[in-house]
Amino acid sequence: MKQELKYIDETTKLNNRNYFIDKLLQYSDKNNTLTFGVNILVALDDVKEANNDIGYLKVDKFLEQIAKVFKINTNKINNSIIARMNGSEFCLFLPECSNKQALNIAKEIQNDIEILINKTNLNNSIKCYIGLYEYNKNDTVSKILSSSNNVLIKAKLNKSKIYQKSSSIINQNIHNLEETIIKAINLNNFYFISFKAIDFKHKKVLHNRLSLSLKGDDNIVYRYNQLIPIVEKLGLINTLYNNVLRTIFMTPDESLNGFICSLRLPYNYLVTDSTYENLKEILNTYKNNLPFELIIEIPNDFAYKYIEKTKLYTQLLKKYALSIGIYEFNFELTDLNYIKKIEPNYIKGDATYLISLDKKNLSTIKKITNNLNIDLIATDVKDKEILIELEKNEIYLIQGSIINSL
Repeated sequence: MKQELKYIDETTKLNNRNYFIDKLLQYSDKNNTLTFGVNILVALDDVKEANNDIGYLKVDKFLEQIAKVFKINTNKINNSIIARMNGSEFCLFLPECSNKQALNIAKEIQNDIEILINKTNLNNSIKCYIGLYEYNKNDTVSKILSSSNNVLIKAKLNKSKIYQKSSSIINQNIHNLEETIIKAINLNNFYFISFKAIDFKHKKVLHNRLSLSLKGDDNIVYRYNQLIPIVEKLGLINTLYNNVLRTIFMTPDESLNGFICSLRLPYNYLVTDSTYENLKEILNTYKNNLPFELIIEIPNDFAYKYIEKTKLYTQLLKKYALSIGIYEFNFELTDLNYIKKIEPNYIKGDATYLISLDKKNLSTIKKITNNLNIDLIATDVKDKEILIELEKNEIYLIQGSIINSL
């Protein structure tokens, strides 16, 4: 317990600088398979002045809210590290995150922090600056730290208060990965890694989430979060998922016989007009081939925005004894009718997001899911701290790396 406490910042409950450096040293180990990512430094100038203006208790509360902003905006990045480096600087280490994705995250964080600054009446005290450094496998710990500091300095001189530095080595790595992906799509050379979703209270496996992966000629395994941003950039989402779905039904993996499995379909694929007809044709042709139960997961934003399309997908899947789930759940409290209309098997929401909801909002969600017999599954559960918070809120269905240690 003492070992854990030495890594925690008391005010924000984020990890501290010591933890960040230790993790960075692990990253630099030659056996680590992570190849690229983005390190973001966020500086709040000047926290000391804010203490004088509104008092340190209100500033501490402000910093707690900032910590939630960081967690919510990075919850889709696997193995991310969020640390408070000192009184006014925070670090967000985002492995396997593309430059474009990181910039979008930085802009969301900047916007959310500006809102908090205004709400807390700190307009005259605090300014937020964000520097982004794209690192690669060859970078040393000192290189990552010094380069991140340099881009942060440039952010403070930049009108937008954000500065981003790209690496030619990173660009070359991405170019090589693009070629690898194109080759894999042409040869249909993808496979699935299986991750469990469980009920940790009753020690029961709910289903196996199938995550798309590929192994390059260099034997490096590329995971879903690395692949999809680049597949989208290449405009090959439809080609990829048409191939993937056809393969699942035409030549299903016999090792999954008797299991319940789930497959996530991305927003940009579902929104395409031809996708429904393609899926219908595949199901009609290969409907009897599948030796396991399959749940098709769709993103919450798609279900909310395209309710009629979602109902069509739901009806189509039910016709062939398949079911539907929702991932990346978030909600507008005034309108949860889309959940009632779809009645999915489950909704999946990031654990940090669910914990951050106030009790009234979470109670509303749980009431609807309980009444409709819909499971509420917390995703990206990384550590025991999150697990304890979920248990306090009586959320026992989880997905995430913590499962490996349970």
